[in-house]
Amino acid sequence: MAAIDYPYLCAAISRLSSVPVRVYERGQKTFFHSVMPLSVDPILPHEKQVLASKDHVGYFITGDFDFYGVIHIREHTVVMGPCRQIPRTPAELRRLAFDLDVPRGEVEQFVASLGAIIPLPLDFLLEILCMVNYMICGERLGHGDLRVTDLEQAALRRQATEEQTRGTFDEPAPGGSVDVYHAYQIEQEMLSLVCGGDVQSLENWISRAPAVKPGQIASDTLRQEKNIFTVTTTLVSRAAVQGGMDVEDAMRLSDSYIKKCERLSSLDSIVNLQLSMVRNFTGQVARINDFGARSELAQKVASYILHHLSEPIRTEEIAQALHYSRSYLSTRFKKEQGVDLADFIQHFKVNEAKHLLRHTDRSLLTISSYLGFSSQSHFSRVFKTVTGVAPGDYRKQKA
Repeated sequence: MAAIDYPYLCAAISRLSSVPVRVYERGQKTFFHSVMPLSVDPILPHEKQVLASKDHVGYFITGDFDFYGVIHIREHTVVMGPCRQIPRTPAELRRLAFDLDVPRGEVEQFVASLGAIIPLPLDFLLEILCMVNYMICGERLGHGDLRVTDLEQAALRRQATEEQTRGTFDEPAPGGSVDVYHAYQIEQEMLSLVCGGDVQSLENWISRAPAVKPGQIASDTLRQEKNIFTVTTTLVSRAAVQGGMDVEDAMRLSDSYIKKCERLSSLDSIVNLQLSMVRNFTGQVARINDFGARSELAQKVASYILHHLSEPIRTEEIAQALHYSRSYLSTRFKKEQGVDLADFIQHFKVNEAKHLLRHTDRSLLTISSYLGFSSQSHFSRVFKTVTGVAPGDYRKQKA
């Protein structure tokens, strides 16, 4: 059999699918092809985890719900991705560019390139992997072979057997009403923290939350935890919407978490994902509700700012998006919030800058560019006006 020309094969796959493809030889990247130019490879934060995949043909899902397909063939590894079924928004892509420290002058090209990748379901990506694997190894696989595991199937078989032998519904345990009431109280306490965007109180609550015995909603332990996760995510997303989060954003995030949970196969990983999910939704509400943005109008304005964080934001654009006249929006906002809309926008961006200065090592130039300021000096001037200190001094104080 002739030697495989991996670069030729992978470039062809990339051109057909629009998905970036890489070839590694003994763990070192030897080839990369993307239909659209990418100055920084988006795989970098996850490269070690992707390459550590144990399966001959498999996939890896990141915390942001991107997925990468992997084929290990002797000393070679082929990696496709990132793929998503639901495309990232431009704001999400700019945040990714910020996290990857993409040079300022290359951010818009990077965003356009990743945005041009055709959305693909995971099963479609796996079918491509199976085809490539067959071309190289002559091995016939289907996407079901990669996603349907013996563990999951054994669990489903046990569940079916148990239901047949003892009936679908169990008798309620004695004192069940007390357990249900206790669980309801705890649930409502958590949801109120999500709705209020109270991040600090949520962390305190997590550290002291009592153990709860949930009702039985599945006859298999893994299925039980996944069902509870789905219910919890649905409730939390609704609480976040009530707290001001955009409905479409909340539903998209909820769907992504539920899909990721379905692919997990250990109880610990589900519990950790659930905590991450609750924190994420609470943090989203907190960002929207900063500066007392409790009115419906203020929450809509805050949501707009979040979606356009990397752009210069003008009152006329917000008014147009919310279907108001500029003068009406400015007057009503000032009456409800007690601050001018322009000041609100500045404070919102400065608050985001505070978070980035505390929790990242990105340069002031990178942060100012990401937040849509015209220059680093403009950013520094606005930051000092709002906080009383220069951005660099603020970072030193919080170090």
